[in-house]
Amino acid sequence: MKKKVTYTSTLPEDVLDLVNDYSEKTSISKNQVMEKALRQFFFSLKKSDFQEGFRRAAGDPEMNTMADSGMDDYRDIIQQNERDGR
Repeated sequence: MKKKVTYTSTLPEDVLDLVNDYSEKTSISKNQVMEKALRQFFFSLKKSDFQEGFRRAAGDPEMNTMADSGMDDYRDIIQQNERDGR
């Protein structure tokens, strides 16, 4: 089990009301609601970073050349498997 740490923070009242409402509706603790929300938030940040990295890579001629090479290799493997009856 991961170590739990206690912290103190403040939230706008309307946000805390949303947390309380969701907690009651789903029968999960407020702590779990906030943990789930924070994990989703950080997942979204990481996803955005990956998307931005792919956008940058798409404009990089060297990356496009590497991708094209990879597709040629993939095509060759598929063709070889077809010849071998796989």
